[in-house]
Amino acid sequence: MPLSLFVTNASILMIITNWIVECGYVEKWQRIKENKGALIFCAIFLVHIIWLVNTSNFAYAANDIRVKLPLLALPLVLASSRPLTNNKLHLVLLSFVCGVFVASLLGVVAKIFGDNLNNRELALFVSNIRLSMMLCLSTFILVYFAYKGIFFTRKTSWIAIVLALWMLAFMSMLQSMTGYVCFMITLVVVLVIFGFKTEKKLYKWLCFLSALVIPLAICGAVAYFVYDFYKPTSDNVQLEKTAAGNPYDNVHSDGTIENGNTVWMNICKSELGEAWLKRSSISIDSLDNRNQLMYSTLVRYMTSRGLTKDKEGVAQLSDTDVRNIENGETNYRFAGQGGIVARLYVVIWEFDVYNKLGECNGHSVTQRVEYQKSGWKIALRNFFTGTGEGDVNDEYQAYYDEQDSLLNEDHRNRAHNQFLTFFIAFGIFGLIICLFAWFYPAIKGWTVADYYFGVFFLIATISMFSDDTLETSTGAVFVAFFYSLLKWTKKTKNENNDQRGLYETGD
Repeated sequence: MPLSLFVTNASILMIITNWIVECGYVEKWQRIKENKGALIFCAIFLVHIIWLVNTSNFAYAANDIRVKLPLLALPLVLASSRPLTNNKLHLVLLSFVCGVFVASLLGVVAKIFGDNLNNRELALFVSNIRLSMMLCLSTFILVYFAYKGIFFTRKTSWIAIVLALWMLAFMSMLQSMTGYVCFMITLVVVLVIFGFKTEKKLYKWLCFLSALVIPLAICGAVAYFVYDFYKPTSDNVQLEKTAAGNPYDNVHSDGTIENGNTVWMNICKSELGEAWLKRSSISIDSLDNRNQLMYSTLVRYMTSRGLTKDKEGVAQLSDTDVRNIENGETNYRFAGQGGIVARLYVVIWEFDVYNKLGECNGHSVTQRVEYQKSGWKIALRNFFTGTGEGDVNDEYQAYYDEQDSLLNEDHRNRAHNQFLTFFIAFGIFGLIICLFAWFYPAIKGWTVADYYFGVFFLIATISMFSDDTLETSTGAVFVAFFYSLLKWTKKTKNENNDQRGLYETGD
């Protein structure tokens, strides 16, 4: 799944073929009747079929239905198959973790030997958001393995912890805000539940204290980074002349800043261009290595250093600074670096630009704000009937044209919110059916001992608020497979009375 969409789809076909050849349909039907939640879950797929009635773009609808076929096939096949023993379930989960680990290793290799790859491109085989979700799930699986001694003894449990930390480190390199949010919320929920279930007072209070401190620490860190973003490192005073005696250009400032310093201030473009050509072979009127306008990249980077944008300022740039600028870095503090700190700075900068200029092209977080604003208006226009299964994208494009949207054509995308996409496509009644089909089977019969499913369900649900998780093949397979595997293929306690979850803390 994390390594090849082709092999993943081929594996699904193998599973379905095996299910057909295996026969035993009476027994399978009996299992399905015992797992009515699987039939209810399949309503998500059936809604897509029903809402073909008011669809005009059947080509788009056909492709969308093909993508979502796992939402029908995997629940029916896995829920009607023989339950897995704990050992077999753990082997499946271990193979998944190994695949995610290999994907992360190859991403690091690509970073080392690749040609100026940005951090999101380190997800070589699937999107960085999907891989971040897999990294998040793998981390919690490894923690469970270490805690329960599955595949690891007490002496070797440190290996699982190291691997879990590796997963988190690589997720930080990917800079996926979805991954960060999924991990933090899931961690807090797990700590709270464990705190209620454990009988050891020390563990109980440690869990509650951690669950309280983590969100407070995150809020405090965000507040500090916002303060630091707006704290200037230069005087921000408009000067009249450069050190060489040339007047600074009369440039209108749009109010944007880097490290608290005003970007479009103290610029002498003639000096800047001449001095820059002595340091680099790329003209300021050309593009940098990320296909951004070199002039803008240079001005922003020098602003982040608190330099005037003239001959004297260029002279103060180091050779490393020059390489960073050529590679498209716009701020020296995060040049060539990944991690949550760099990502958080970028998000704060995106919102600053969005609030001042209304500009969000190419900015992943603030683009989502624009997508969802537009999505709610489209949904309300089609409140009862929806746009139809295949017409969501067409309605979005029509709305952008109608509103003369500032979004470039290549950035005019859909909602990036799965629940909002349901609302747009199927109207209020279709949305209610989809929400019921998603939440009811999960809640029905769930206990805190179902650690794996609980963690997966939280990660998948949280991701749906910031992404169209089911609108891609990888996302649909990830959700359909783990929802079905962890909800409907485990032996019951009567069949396997030694099954105990993380929260059964008698050990």
